[in-house]
Amino acid sequence: MFKPTLKNKTSINIIPMVDVIFFLLVFFMLFTSFRTNPSGIDLQLPKAVTVTEQTEKNLVVDINQSGEVYYQGKKVSLSNLNNVVKKEFNNNNNLVVIINADRDTRYRNVVSVMDNIRQVGVFKIALAAEKEQ
Repeated sequence: MFKPTLKNKTSINIIPMVDVIFFLLVFFMLFTSFRTNPSGIDLQLPKAVTVTEQTEKNLVVDINQSGEVYYQGKKVSLSNLNNVVKKEFNNNNNLVVIINADRDTRYRNVVSVMDNIRQVGVFKIALAAEKEQ
């Protein structure tokens, strides 16, 4: 006689949405905790009072704490560094090479990089430092 008129109630399952929100929260927490400099190499430069900023285009070489040499964020050997510096020096005779050496790197690492750069014929070499307050 009478038909029951029960309607199926639709429900929204929010458990997958909670999972996605949790994933995004963890992602942003981890992403913001990684601190790197623009070139990707973690260097802590020494501090100095008489720091002057270089304005012209220069060639920048990085030396990390363990003495590894980097050019444009890529690890290079000293012979490859010589080739890069020689090529840049042929294009620009007023080339200034700036060495960003970590404050805890050994002195011999800085000297060997400087010596290799001077062998190419570049004598304008600057050592980078942070301005001391």
